[in-house]
Amino acid sequence: MDYLPHIDLFLRALRINKERLASKSKIAVDAKLLRHLLQVLAEAAPFSEEFYLEANPDIAEAHARGDIENLRAHFVEHGYFEGRPGAPPPVNETFYTSTYRDVADAVKRGDVKSGAEHYLRSGASEARIPSPQLKGEIETWVTVLRDEAAR
Repeated sequence: MDYLPHIDLFLRALRINKERLASKSKIAVDAKLLRHLLQVLAEAAPFSEEFYLEANPDIAEAHARGDIENLRAHFVEHGYFEGRPGAPPPVNETFYTSTYRDVADAVKRGDVKSGAEHYLRSGASEARIPSPQLKGEIETWVTVLRDEAAR
């Protein structure tokens, strides 16, 4: 990202002041602004064309037909909002299956091939932690998102 608008521009668009931003009150956010902010976050996320094509056969077919030229742009504009991951998740199998006994059991039963498959299918949307390196970051997001949902 080469440009980040000044905070005052965001605050004017949200029709709030800095004090309100620091409060715990709810604010209405224009959907177009929210979508753009989410796209900026998606743009900063890891992305692998090879993985995106492999994980999404429908995208691979559309890309082969020429319907989708820029895979990263598709991810940012559509894929992220459809819940498609842009890159392979950094799952530490030992950590993940020892942390989540239900996943270890599912792998043993053959319900999923691996912890990584589980994480792709449902673990990410459940805010499960795929590796020790991401623990703090995920816990921070979960806290912020939980605080927002509880309001």
